[in-house]
Amino acid sequence: MKRNKKLSVLLREWHRDLGYLVIGITIIYSLSGIILSVRDLHLFEKEYVLTAKIEKSLQEERLKDKIILAFDKNEEKKELPTHVLKKSVLNDFELLEDNPELIIYQISRKKDMKVVTYYKNSGELIYSISAYPTFINVLVNAHKSSSEDKWAYLALAYSVILFFLAISAIFMVKGKYGFRQRGIYITLAGVALVLLFLYL
Repeated sequence: MKRNKKLSVLLREWHRDLGYLVIGITIIYSLSGIILSVRDLHLFEKEYVLTAKIEKSLQEERLKDKIILAFDKNEEKKELPTHVLKKSVLNDFELLEDNPELIIYQISRKKDMKVVTYYKNSGELIYSISAYPTFINVLVNAHKSSSEDKWAYLALAYSVILFFLAISAIFMVKGKYGFRQRGIYITLAGVALVLLFLYL
């Protein structure tokens, strides 16, 4: 009995201290998780714009090469954040609109991410790139880290600590509100909730 009590106290102390340790990490991962969950809505993205000028009234078949040349050494690209510059590559041209005033191309498989507009009467080109600002992009990349990334070590440690916090909580509360009486049903409800969303 005394040994069980000591184990319970020890688990409480570890649970408390590790809980304090991961508060900041949890806040960061929670925020980046929210951003990733609504990424299709483009709520936290910023529009980065590059401009150029080419010949007027070009036909669609000649236009793609002219667009690539116009933005290949565009001076405005120097002002783009590094992660946006990497996305600025012109590829996957998909014609969205062609009317007497303008031609619009989508330059990405993801809708509304990269769009080039050519105004026929003026020869003006506008290249619009939607991307996260740098400080948000860092959070998102941390959340999506792979085994080759330095963030993976923090993510692994965080996962192990969360697992410990979950398991240690089972042994911390006794009586009618303990795991065996009440906690097991709430835990099973949590598992069922995850399975429900997985297979809906």
